Amino acid sequence: MTKRDNSHYTVQRQGKIRDHNICQACGSTLSPEGHHIIDYQYGGNASVDNIITLCHVCHKQVHRGNLDLIKF
Repeated sequence: MTKRDNSHYTVQRQGKIRDHNICQACGSTLSPEGHHIIDYQYGGNASVDNIITLCHVCHKQVHRGNLDLIKF
């Protein structure tokens, strides 16, 4: 996987601020994480428009294929 630079983390932080650190799937405020809507490894860019805030639990579920963000 390509090493991510600091701009990647800056954009994730901006996305979490935009979303008020609230999980956009379940509404939790515990352990907010920035998630790439189009995965970074598949060409998803590091822009705030490609970031959604998810709690740690929902973020794991998305990566396991158990939570579909399309319906949100």
